[in-house]
Amino acid sequence: MQDLSGRSIAWIGTGTMGGLMATRLLDARASLTVWNRTSERAAPLVGKGAKFANSAAEAVRHAHFVVVMVEGDSASQAVWNGKDGVFAGLRPDAIAIDCSTLSPVRTQALTERAGRLGMRFVAAPVSGSLPQAEAGTLMFLAGGAERDIEEAGIVFRHLGKGVHDLGSPPLASLSKLAVNGMLACQVVAAAEACGFLERAGLSLDAVSKLLAQTPVASPITMATLRQIAAGNYDPLFPISMALKDLEYLASASDYLGTSLPMTNCAQDLLDRARPWKSQNISAVAKLFSPSLPVERIRK
Repeated sequence: MQDLSGRSIAWIGTGTMGGLMATRLLDARASLTVWNRTSERAAPLVGKGAKFANSAAEAVRHAHFVVVMVEGDSASQAVWNGKDGVFAGLRPDAIAIDCSTLSPVRTQALTERAGRLGMRFVAAPVSGSLPQAEAGTLMFLAGGAERDIEEAGIVFRHLGKGVHDLGSPPLASLSKLAVNGMLACQVVAAAEACGFLERAGLSLDAVSKLLAQTPVASPITMATLRQIAAGNYDPLFPISMALKDLEYLASASDYLGTSLPMTNCAQDLLDRARPWKSQNISAVAKLFSPSLPVERIRK
């Protein structure tokens, strides 16, 4: 794979996910400048050779590619807008890539602003979590000009296993939200099955082994079953983040005049699991535990 020597890349948003992705670009010999609203979160990357900028505008000023990876719409507003934001420093020939999971309304606003300024913008939210970010096996759901997506491929190839060109940036956002809706439904269904069979007398280990041999054993289902059986809810995709994405999805559904009854049910159950909001989405299994009264689930 072609390394990134001589390529100047700015990375905005160095949280856990963004930090893992940015590390891969450093390993590929990119000239990386980073900025994060909490500067301490960028320290590990600086320790590996990245330069730290004093603002988002400064970070992107000389970059060929700019990658933004932040938590949601409010964080996006903070890093893109204003006199020190990405738009203030972005050079016209750079390609700005936003890998955040945003609402389609926010993505449309970014697309329109970039268009008015004559700048190149690609929305590219990712399918995958921390293990995929570390391994470079993320899937990019991209929207933007075809030539911009193609040119950005040199970056994508170091971070993921493929790119789906979905046309417009808002459609890329909608697709990512739909994927996360399916993910939530599968996780909740797996948790429900575990709770049901555990109450019937099977151990969680036995449930996991049983379901692993059935056609319903998707990768996310199996990961969820392993986490539930081990009681390990370290946050790969926290409940709080899942709820944020499901709220965006519900708003988009209302706007489109459609309905998402299964996703709405999963959202309701995850909302009841807010006491464990900082834990992984699979912690919704605690709602179905035999140690809790059935009324907790039925309410």
